[in-house]
Amino acid sequence: MALLAASCSLAPPGPRADLIVYGGRVYTVDPQRPWAEAVAVRGDLIMKVGTEKEVRALKGPNTREIDVSGGIVLPGFNDGHSHFLDGSLGLDQVDLTGATTLPAIQERVRQYAAKRPGEPWIVGFGWLYSTFPDRLPHRKDLDAVESRRPVFLYSYDGHSAWCNSAALKAAEITPRTPQPPPSQGEIVKDKRTGEPTGALKEGAMGLLERVLPKPSHARKIAALEKGLRLANSFGITSVQNCSGGQDEIDLYAELQKDGRLTVRTSTAFPMPENPAQLTDAVIARIEAARRAHHDHFVRAGTVKFFADGVIESNTAAMLAPYSNHPATRGVPHYDPRQLQAMVRKVDAAGFQIYIHAIGDAAVRMSLDALEAAARERPGVSRRHRLEHIETIDAADIPRFGALGVLASMQPYHAYPEPNLLGVWAVNVGPERVEHAFAWNSIASAGGRLVFGSDWPVVTMDPIIGLHNALLRQDTDGRPAGGFVPKERVTLEQAIAAYTLNGAYASFEEDVKGSITEGKLADLAVVRPDLFKIPPQEIHKAKVTLTIFDGREVYRETGD
Repeated sequence: MALLAASCSLAPPGPRADLIVYGGRVYTVDPQRPWAEAVAVRGDLIMKVGTEKEVRALKGPNTREIDVSGGIVLPGFNDGHSHFLDGSLGLDQVDLTGATTLPAIQERVRQYAAKRPGEPWIVGFGWLYSTFPDRLPHRKDLDAVESRRPVFLYSYDGHSAWCNSAALKAAEITPRTPQPPPSQGEIVKDKRTGEPTGALKEGAMGLLERVLPKPSHARKIAALEKGLRLANSFGITSVQNCSGGQDEIDLYAELQKDGRLTVRTSTAFPMPENPAQLTDAVIARIEAARRAHHDHFVRAGTVKFFADGVIESNTAAMLAPYSNHPATRGVPHYDPRQLQAMVRKVDAAGFQIYIHAIGDAAVRMSLDALEAAARERPGVSRRHRLEHIETIDAADIPRFGALGVLASMQPYHAYPEPNLLGVWAVNVGPERVEHAFAWNSIASAGGRLVFGSDWPVVTMDPIIGLHNALLRQDTDGRPAGGFVPKERVTLEQAIAAYTLNGAYASFEEDVKGSITEGKLADLAVVRPDLFKIPPQEIHKAKVTLTIFDGREVYRETGD
């Protein structure tokens, strides 16, 4: 009897774990205890983080055990910048990723169209500016493969589009169609004939988008479920949407209600380009959404501004003229007074602000607007963000830390391929390249990095993002030494930017973002252990298991 009593005393009294994860290392991203051996989960919460012996002491008769076989356990990844519904719908559209020549693009469009003879429009995304080094693409190139039905293809960054003649006809775009205001885009027209070429920049895309067939509710839900499965396969358990508004929020709420939501979401409301449209009624709708959606599955209460466009099409706002186009500095979407007035209004309403700012002038203008709002209402806890920050003047780098503005950046945007090196870098010129995607400079000056993908602009796979954050080289090790190597960050910094900092960016660092007892049980298992392989091999690592809210939502099958 004494022996029996002694053996029973080894197991502490109290509830048993539902799940134990062991057999590898646990990188917690918790500064109080960065490393552990195992994790116990009960319900939707992390119950214990510690040695395997400590965790196994919580095993009960119904405890499930998962051996990660030498992998590394990380907090579930948080994609800090996504367009999740657009990306999910795009999974069933023409995907031009990797098609780097006109014939390759044409063949993909041809094959897609042939398989869907009844589809009224052919819609796709992913063409690169580097495929058309001397001009934007032309409608005749698409007419050659599909002339009967409208074809509409977004560029990889979503800031330009390319369509065929049938699409121009459907939208009634002719030589007489007036141009939008310079800050809102351009219908590219032949300089000699005035005929639309089929290329559209920025807001001019709306002329086509208004006649595009709208996806049904059922199609959106089916697309989101497909996108959720893809996200889970990458170890992603949280997403911060930089577009969407009420309609998209309602879709996530429906999935949550039915128990089908496997990614935590925070979704921003887009802000109008005309300040007069930012009415009290708009503010009231956003406030109503925030009151209705504030749990850790579906969140509202953020807003998104576009301060400028993109460098590849010379629409990002720059402090000095473009190197490849000295006649322009780009055109900001707002003048500084307009942006400051709108920022003050939404800041006073207590909403978190995202601002798309790619050019160094847009970055400065955006920081100025956020600083002015902070001066007007001092002492308020804010976590406003700038998105992308592809170029920045050196004088503005320390302002992120000083103002508490989050630097929301996407490591894979700096992947050194032809579009970056042959278009982006040429457009900004060698002097501004030295401050390209300045992750390390901003972090070293006290700024907080939040990493994401901008999916569907690029893959949402955070492993690929980690690889480029560390090396700024392609998977073949080019360029030697890396693209602006001084802006590399460490693996610890990069993982934090994809996890704990992302949680901080949605005011949720107390409940997720690290493997800490009492936090939500969102975990990603990666093999091999990222800390045990050369950085050059990181892109080969794979997520083998994803735990969301305490339950398994993805397991690598080996197929």
